[in-house]
Amino acid sequence: VAGIENFVQDAIARAEFLYKQDLATKVSEFAEQNSGSLVGDLLGMALDRFSSAEDIEEFLSLHVTEGIRTDAAAAAEKALAVARQWCADKCTDKAARFLRGLLSHMQGGTCSLANEFCGECADRADSWFTNIQLPCCVESVVQKGIEAYDYVLENYVEAISDAAAVVEAGLSESAIAEARASGARLENECN
Repeated sequence: VAGIENFVQDAIARAEFLYKQDLATKVSEFAEQNSGSLVGDLLGMALDRFSSAEDIEEFLSLHVTEGIRTDAAAAAEKALAVARQWCADKCTDKAARFLRGLLSHMQGGTCSLANEFCGECADRADSWFTNIQLPCCVESVVQKGIEAYDYVLENYVEAISDAAAVVEAGLSESAIAEARASGARLENECN
């Protein structure tokens, strides 16, 4: 990449050309066929708002403040540090061993779907966690994720609420209902 003038601009122009040549019609048809669904409405809104890479760049320059850029750069640096530490600690192997043990323990009963943490599945998972500790490197990543989430909420809750209101105003009633149901399902699974 170094030494190639205008590499990023050329890559964006090429991607935009290929999108318009090969995908634009399919994406538009998909949005139209799925109008009234959350995905269809969001895609339709994006297609109405953005017709070129320049449109996206203009939108971002209007809405992404210097504070957001600074926070994003800091977050990227922290994520890179976490990833490097994950590798240095050989955390992939530790996490795989932990998850293999947890899933095996859960399947020892009638729990056969790891994504259902209720009833016997929850009981078996709870019994596993009372005897086995989450690997420190995994716990560290989880804690950093929670800290990042809290930081975003503390610093950007108003901007997020404003953006959500703008998006909601462009959605159909059925898409709003779908989004609320998905949110409730996610909240229920996390509690």
